[in-house]
Formats: sequence, C-alpha cells, structure tokens
Amino acid sequence: MKGMRRGSGFVLGMLWLLIADVATAGSYVLAIGKGIEVCEAYLKNLNSFPKHPPMVCDRPLNHQFTDFNKPAWKELDGQEHLELLKQIWRSFDNLTVEQFEQSPLKDQWIFSLKKPEGTMGIAIQRAKLDVDLDGVTELVLHYYELGTCDPLNESQFATPYGSMFYVLTPDGQNVDFEKTRLMLLNGGGRPDLFLYKGRVFITHWAGNLEFKDGQLGVISKVYVAPMVPDYKNCKYKYHASGKRR
Repeated sequence: MKGMRRGSGFVLGMLWLLIADVATAGSYVLAIGKGIEVCEAYLKNLNSFPKHPPMVCDRPLNHQFTDFNKPAWKELDGQEHLELLKQIWRSFDNLTVEQFEQSPLKDQWIFSLKKPEGTMGIAIQRAKLDVDLDGVTELVLHYYELGTCDPLNESQFATPYGSMFYVLTPDGQNVDFEKTRLMLLNGGGRPDLFLYKGRVFITHWAGNLEFKDGQLGVISKVYVAPMVPDYKNCKYKYHASGKRR
C-alpha cells in the first residue's frame, strides 16, 4: 500500500510538472487591434518574453521598447492611510461606515496589510498621471495584494484578482469613485497599467480552467474633444507552447 501511495504521488507530481510546463511558456497573437500602433507595439513587447509565465499576475515591459514605461509609483504606508483604505474596503461590499466599523471584516483587512519590509499582504502605491490626457494630472492609487497570485494556479489563470486602481481627490484623502469608473481603470482580471508615449493603458487577463484560452486585453479611453471619446482597444490570444523548458 505504501508503495502504491508513493507511486501515485510520483504520477501526480509528474502530471503537475507537465501542466506547469504548459503554463510557463507561450506566445501571443493579436486578435483585435491590428494596424493600431500601440496594439502592434505591445504585441512585440509581449513576445519578447518567450520564457515568461502567462502574464496573469505581472506584465513586464522590455526596456528596448522605449515608447513604453511604467508610472513613477511611490509606495505608501497602509497604516498611515487607513481611512483611504477603509473607503476601498467598504466599496467591496457596499457597506456604510457604521456597518464596516461593526464588521469583523475590518480587523481582518487591517491585519492583512503588508508589514514594513514584508513580502506579502495588501500594499498601496500612488502616482501622478494624466489619465484622460486633458492636461491635468490625477492622483492614482494602486491597491494590490502581494503573494496571492500564481500563474501556475488553475483558478488564478481563469480569474486572477488582487489589483485595483483608483483616482483620488486632489488632496489625496478620498477615492473619486465616479471618476475611477469613467476612466475605465478597472475591469477584467488583475488589472495593470502602462504608459505608451505618455498615454495611460489598462491591461487585464481572462482565461479558462485547465489553462485554456488565455486572453490579454488592453484598453484606453481619452476625450479628444468634449463628449468625443477616443478608445484604443487591443486583445491578444495566449498560446501555450507545450514544450518542456
């Protein structure tokens, strides 16, 4: 019996390695956005990382493509911005201030904040960005969870979570939920953000169980004139290579 259990464990272990190998290398094909400059350029960036896991959790930029860059984020101490975080936490369940303060969730959320020099937990960072290209910068907050996303986890491949962006009021003390909604900063799996020639683009991942049909989306919305929006929309299909590394 012990031998059978050891054998079964070996088989299961090998099966997991095979699944992991399929999910750790692949390429991208542009499905929507052909001929659009940013879409074509981001495709080259994606395929410049042939050995990178599917970009479920993080989406690096290749420094050789100089039109791309990340915001100059400044990490904030969550304990010093609890009131701001509470606004975000209340929004998850549409709780009033009173309901949240009386909820056991409050202590759980606070306990889950990343500790100084820690590598896991909830973290926040802030940057100044002209999200809608109107010449006025907004304060944008990135709320994210460290240590919770794994591209080799089947459920994470399908529906990754743990990252959100919010526009703040000019004083940085409150979340402007309406402006956040209008600027399409969230939606889809684990949103991330990059700039292309100074314009903000949001990326998000969607997939299915069994590591099938991975799809990466990129979207940006700015107004070229009052009430005249300019959308940029790119979609990429992820194809696992299926080759052992």
